[in-house]
Amino acid sequence: MQVAIVLYPGLTALDAVGPYEVLRLLPDTEVRFVGAEPGPVVTDSGVLFLGVTHSYAETPNPDVVLVPGSGPRTATMMADTRLTDWLRKVHQTTRWTTSVCTGAMILAAAGILDGLPVIAWHRALGTFRKRKGLP
Repeated sequence: MQVAIVLYPGLTALDAVGPYEVLRLLPDTEVRFVGAEPGPVVTDSGVLFLGVTHSYAETPNPDVVLVPGSGPRTATMMADTRLTDWLRKVHQTTRWTTSVCTGAMILAAAGILDGLPVIAWHRALGTFRKRKGLP
């Protein structure tokens, strides 16, 4: 099984590293840190760096995708067409497309959550309500 954990500048480290620590222990599982291009990515602390191991192009068919959240960079990544296009493409064949916290907003921007119930960080729920025309 191949797991792709998306990394991008300004992500919340715990949202990626916490799931990584669990998923890496699954038998016959390859975990990839996926991003626009391999290399270091600074987290929202501005101090900690994580490493993208594979580009989007190098990861065309993951079984599981996990999109971590962020504070101020969520909106930027919602507008990143490289990421949202890749998410839409791989979602067609993933067994699970998941997120942590505000990563759900990135999935929503890719159109993956249309018509589905959403669980997200409580402060992000207002954004989902507005997208769906709810009070």
